[in-house]
Amino acid sequence: MAQRPPSPGDEATPFLLRVLVKPAPFRPLDDFGSSNRVARDEFKLHVWKTNTLREVAQMLYDADPSISSPLALHAFRRISWNDRSRTYEATSIGVGVTRVPFTSISSLLSDITDKVPGNGTTATSEEPAESTSHADPTSPAALLGWHTLSDQIDDTAAAITLAQLDLADGDLIDCVVKPDPSLALAPKQFRSTDRNRRASTDRHRPYRH
Repeated sequence: MAQRPPSPGDEATPFLLRVLVKPAPFRPLDDFGSSNRVARDEFKLHVWKTNTLREVAQMLYDADPSISSPLALHAFRRISWNDRSRTYEATSIGVGVTRVPFTSISSLLSDITDKVPGNGTTATSEEPAESTSHADPTSPAALLGWHTLSDQIDDTAAAITLAQLDLADGDLIDCVVKPDPSLALAPKQFRSTDRNRRASTDRHRPYRH
């Protein structure tokens, strides 16, 4: 007798999580009734219940690097089937999730600029991300347009685990990605290139935790 695959209810084993991802905005719920409409955006990830939404964003990037830049904003919702109403339902589970913590990049930039002779004091990793909005307008952080991110990133949402979502069999995660708004303000040398490149590897390969 074949063993059933691991499900979200299993505590000690990884399970297969279906994640749909596309550029913002979210797709209509009616699309979930047609496999043809969502198949091209679907990834199958092997995850643990301890994985966070930020880690899910990183797994999506690992499967297809064209999905996001480090500070692109991810929004997640859970899609469930309601037997009573015979419809799909959506529940928001996290907005403003970045693949890389803002403080990590800010701290790295501060370390670099602090080593340049003649530079003044810059924000440190101990300072809140909001401090970049009051930074010297000629500083690298300001030139990169990071002041546009301080009120959109939600590190609390990024730390939500799959265990906290209490996923049921059949549930899937729908994700939309909003490009990093600071890229529009950044000088050309800081802008991402080849944004439309698609990965040539299998999108459904297992993720090894």
